[in-house]
Amino acid sequence: MRMIHRQLASFAALLAPVILGAQQQNDSAYTARIRELTVVDSRYKFTTEMVDHLPASATVPTPLKVLGYVPGTIGKLSHTADINKYFRALAAASPRTKIFSLGMSDEDREEIVLAIADEETIKRLDDYRAMAARLADPRGMPADERARLVKQAKPIYWVLGSIHSPETGSPEMLMEMAYRLAVEESDRIKGIRANVITLITPVQEVDGRDRMVDVFNQSRAMKTGNLGQNLVYWGKYTAHDNNRDGMVISQKITQNYLKGFLYWRPTITHDLHESVPFLYISTGTGPYNDELDPIVVGEWNTLAYQEMTELTRRGLPGVWTHGFYDGWAPNYVMAITQLHNSLGRFYETYTSSGADCQTVNLGAAQTSKEWFRPSPPVNGVKWCIRSNINYQQSGVLVALKYVADNRETFMENFLAKAQRMIDRGKTSPPYAYVIPRNQRHAAEAADLVNLFRLNAAEVQVATSDFTTTRVAAPVEDRGPAIPGTSGTPRDTTVTKTAVVPDAPATNVVAVPPPRDMAPTLTMPPPARRADSAGAGGGRGRGGAGSASAARDAGPITVHTGDWIVRMDQPYTATVRTVLAIQKYKVDDPSPYDDTGWTIDELRHVTTYAIGDSSVLSKPMQPLGMNVVLDGKTTGTGGILLVRHLGDWRSAVLPWKAGGKVAVADTAFTADGATYPAGTFIIDGAKARDAVKSLGLEATAVASAPQVRSHAISLPRIAYIHTWQETQNEGWVRFALDQLGVPYTYMADQKLKNSAVLDKYDVVLFPHSGQGGLSLVNGRSMAGPAIPWRATASTPHLGKWDETDDMRPGMGLEGAAGLKRFVERGGLLLVEGSTSRLPIELGFTSGVSEFQSRTLGARGAVYRAMPVTKWSPILYGYDDGSPMSVYFNSTPLLAVQEAPRSGAQNDGIDPSILAAQQKMRARVILKFHDKADSLGISGMLNNPGDMLGKAAVIDAPVGNGHVVMFAIRPFWRQETQGSFALAINAIANWNHLDQGELVKAGPVSSTGASPGH
Repeated sequence: MRMIHRQLASFAALLAPVILGAQQQNDSAYTARIRELTVVDSRYKFTTEMVDHLPASATVPTPLKVLGYVPGTIGKLSHTADINKYFRALAAASPRTKIFSLGMSDEDREEIVLAIADEETIKRLDDYRAMAARLADPRGMPADERARLVKQAKPIYWVLGSIHSPETGSPEMLMEMAYRLAVEESDRIKGIRANVITLITPVQEVDGRDRMVDVFNQSRAMKTGNLGQNLVYWGKYTAHDNNRDGMVISQKITQNYLKGFLYWRPTITHDLHESVPFLYISTGTGPYNDELDPIVVGEWNTLAYQEMTELTRRGLPGVWTHGFYDGWAPNYVMAITQLHNSLGRFYETYTSSGADCQTVNLGAAQTSKEWFRPSPPVNGVKWCIRSNINYQQSGVLVALKYVADNRETFMENFLAKAQRMIDRGKTSPPYAYVIPRNQRHAAEAADLVNLFRLNAAEVQVATSDFTTTRVAAPVEDRGPAIPGTSGTPRDTTVTKTAVVPDAPATNVVAVPPPRDMAPTLTMPPPARRADSAGAGGGRGRGGAGSASAARDAGPITVHTGDWIVRMDQPYTATVRTVLAIQKYKVDDPSPYDDTGWTIDELRHVTTYAIGDSSVLSKPMQPLGMNVVLDGKTTGTGGILLVRHLGDWRSAVLPWKAGGKVAVADTAFTADGATYPAGTFIIDGAKARDAVKSLGLEATAVASAPQVRSHAISLPRIAYIHTWQETQNEGWVRFALDQLGVPYTYMADQKLKNSAVLDKYDVVLFPHSGQGGLSLVNGRSMAGPAIPWRATASTPHLGKWDETDDMRPGMGLEGAAGLKRFVERGGLLLVEGSTSRLPIELGFTSGVSEFQSRTLGARGAVYRAMPVTKWSPILYGYDDGSPMSVYFNSTPLLAVQEAPRSGAQNDGIDPSILAAQQKMRARVILKFHDKADSLGISGMLNNPGDMLGKAAVIDAPVGNGHVVMFAIRPFWRQETQGSFALAINAIANWNHLDQGELVKAGPVSSTGASPGH
């Protein structure tokens, strides 16, 4: 009998937590399953009382009822459509929720956001959005209205899952947390519903999520474990770098994020990541970006230590902060939040390898007790996906409760950050940025204006000429922290526009697009003025895009039509940070990502930072829509002459012209005007449309000029990727697709077929993260073949390419085929690490890579100098000025110097010497050879090994060429100023020696023909 009583007592103790008070019971089956899945260890806890149960509801379905399993089940992950299906079912059943569509991905998968609050708040969501928008832009708001809104408004807390597709736990967790927030009647949850509007986006990278689920399922079926395939494709273009698009907003998921941000004006956004054990709560280690308001840093620490305290008190080991991520680069998607007057934060929980378990085995660096990690992770315990879910969900619930309990404080901070940014623009320079409309790269300048408008910064247009004073460009070098967040312009109010199909019309709305989707203002190209920076032969920045007088103090004249971004407005932190010069100190910690990103330098656009506060009272009017500068053609002849401006718009003209295109090999004069080498000579009426759409200028003449020229033969491009990594080549693909340069996409494995390159003229092989021998050998061949192919069980693989086995590389056969391709007259263009391929395989004699052990040049902007100025690669960069380029540490390339003439050549046939000279590799562009001139923005420590090294090399091989870029000309859609270097090489693939031929001796003057 005593045994029976003890058993009953034990059962009662087990049952007790299943009761949430007299008014609500738990879902017993779901709760029992949670406890079965939670790791039990006598020494440590891996759950809390907040998440060890699930309340029951007679009307709202749980994930178990809709999907058939409890999140955290070993081996179970849901695809995007099923996750969205669950959220729609929840929204349809609960009046405390409302679902919105953020938009579609590149592959037409939908991103959603679910709002959760009490019923009255859900009914008044538009009112609360309006309050948030008003607090974000407090200009002209009376004190009594400010006080009222701070009390009435509610913090909007946006939680987002799985931007990184291999990080699988958050979408599973967020389904369960959404149900809990909608259903549970505990005081904690009711307080959250009453005082916070919680937004949940379960999956950000929706395309990659589906691929990850397929990869996980296939690996389990094959029993390959860690030998399974890489997740080589996440989205269409980007993998991990989908979280490095926060400055340029180029990818659809980033655009959706920004669209959602401007619709809601959230007080806090919270990204859920997975990597380090067990729960890292972001504060960063510094150096912090100067545009972070000190209030942001305070909020980071306040929330982090609150969560650390609460979770550690509940017995969860390994909850910590500080020692991960620096807070310097503004390229994360979270930076959109940080630079728009809100608090962006993130978690890193320990990975569960898809939906599995592992035994924790960490090094001393991860388990040591530190001031920022007083309760470190522990070894020897079992860690499963449910542990991941428990940690994430418990942490977010603690955060939500703290924000709910301190609602007015967070709204006061929200308002204060916006007001501080406005005040800063009134009281300290720069007071404005001027972007001259009349500059060499005016169309690129217009794109920069549109990027600022996309980020909700107001742009003005000067309505008459006036004089003001520029200051040296602001420098981010981390002195005392400067207030630097922002609010929102009043003219960006958005309204609901559409109802998402297949969902209840009363409960689902689509978030409208941001202002970049607004009508576009089309303007004619500016007339060239001699007093304009970049006019004539310059390239913005008073030259080729390098730091110049545009960054120096002094008077300037602002002309009618110039664009002005005033700093006395809320949303200017993005403008400030992308136009600032970054200086990463020698003694700073090792950076987490790029250290320099000054975008006008990278785009070769002129901007002026204004140091005269009277600029704020000068004549100007708001720019109400995006700008496109139309090109123009003057004259009536049938031949168009188009100067190459050293920009991508000029470089792609041969693909757009629709007729025969030739290029002048030397400078010439026509109808009294002088044209440089590289000028296009085009026959065809359609070319006028191309000139207009690209924002170029053409002169129509009656006949082709008398100048040596060569015809452009548009190449057939083979674009090569590996099965080891598609992250970096994805940015190149994206750029080519945006530019409209066609190519055939194929894996390096296909190079084993000796005939595969016979029908191509150019092989483009972007940076792949591996050297030459790694590309040849591929991955380890241990274990079974690893396919990447769409099947009934893996329907989301394939898509962009397929293979029966991801492991092999190109092999020696492929390497030999590449060499034959070049020798017969093709162009092999490589960049970054892939430049090692022709070096290690001996294609390019005289070219070597130098390994530096001291250089600190992590992802930043540097000054490069043209060397072989006659090369077609430099068409448009015609004044020979230094230019700004992006470089990231390696490779450092060098070309063996040519032997000097002298006695050592006596007796050698001059024709042999000439042939040897013709086959020597040529440095086209080199890094500046003076230490005080090399760095423009970002890290530059111990620069000696970089001085004078080759940035671009053209190496003749047989009848063809290998063009090697040590720089990254298409880096993350930031480096438009160097796009043309690569496009020029491709367009002139069979005429890269043309300048050498011109130098060889006098050439008879003949009428150039586009077909010549």
